[in-house]
Amino acid sequence: MVLFATTTTITVIVAAIFIIFTSAIFASIAIIKQSAFADGLTQEQLSASLGNRKADLLIKMNPAVVTTETLEQGQKPTIEFRLFDSNTNQSFSHVTYYIILEKDGKRLLSNMFHDHNGDLKIQVNPINTTSKAATTSLSGGEQDPLLGILTAAQADPIIASGPIFLRGGLYHFIVRIETVDSDYTLLPDNQEPIYDSWLSIGNTENMQISIDGKQIPIKIISYYDKLSDFGFDNKNMQILFDMPFNWNVSRINNTSIFVHEEVTVPKANAFTAKGSFIGKVNGIDISKNVMVDNTNPEKDVIHVMIPKNNLIQLADQVNKNGQASTGLMKFTLQPGGTGGAAGMSMPMSSMGSMASGM
Repeated sequence: MVLFATTTTITVIVAAIFIIFTSAIFASIAIIKQSAFADGLTQEQLSASLGNRKADLLIKMNPAVVTTETLEQGQKPTIEFRLFDSNTNQSFSHVTYYIILEKDGKRLLSNMFHDHNGDLKIQVNPINTTSKAATTSLSGGEQDPLLGILTAAQADPIIASGPIFLRGGLYHFIVRIETVDSDYTLLPDNQEPIYDSWLSIGNTENMQISIDGKQIPIKIISYYDKLSDFGFDNKNMQILFDMPFNWNVSRINNTSIFVHEEVTVPKANAFTAKGSFIGKVNGIDISKNVMVDNTNPEKDVIHVMIPKNNLIQLADQVNKNGQASTGLMKFTLQPGGTGGAAGMSMPMSSMGSMASGM
């Protein structure tokens, strides 16, 4: 069954989807350091403890939707780090964060930052460079006279300029807390909470398919990882593409994870004529995870949204079928499904209840 959502703009629907499916995952961190993991999110709340206090870290990108396309258009997103006691919702004060940012195993950032109010914001200024040794430079903020650490200043935000967010896919954040409550009293090494997170930048691909001799532009945004092997089967009217994916069931069980692919197809043509679509991953039907935004008379926006519970079910089947070793999630989209009167019309205000049932 394909779901239909009513909304006024594509941006609103994507932002709402991210907010709904972004979830908190928890790891108890006290004397023994542990890590918590997440894939494919743009916001995450991780839990730890400092003595008898809860110490949750919120890592959040603003705006909620960041893609290679929006970045090329000049978008400069902000990453927020907020350490707070989730029992009282009060931020810790005088927090020093040691932040490591990696992409595909390459370190892009490794620096200490301080915020007197515990709510650190870093603006990202992506800079493309041909140098393989390109590093990230920091500006703004105030330099601590004793420690030489950049301290956030309301009138002069910290800016990280360099090869950050140039490519879509997952970015690995490792955050260690060095101080709380005091600027210069360091936590003992074995009591420093460490938070481990993966946030996602949407990768935008513009493709062409040929239907009845006419070239149709297709835009695909992958909010999980970069796509490959895009193709179109004209005979069966199928859009096909692959994405790297680790099908290890234990990994998925221990990860806060969400896969979201967005396919935009202009109207009207044979592919969009039915107004509904059948989706498959590795040959397994996932049409219940396909939602169509058809509010724009000029195009259909097809969202494939697979939350953790469904990914676990898929992984079980993919492993049984012997396809896990390929390390790929193989997508197929084609016209079909129930659609029409049998489809569900669901305003965005109802999306929260839908998510909670998955």
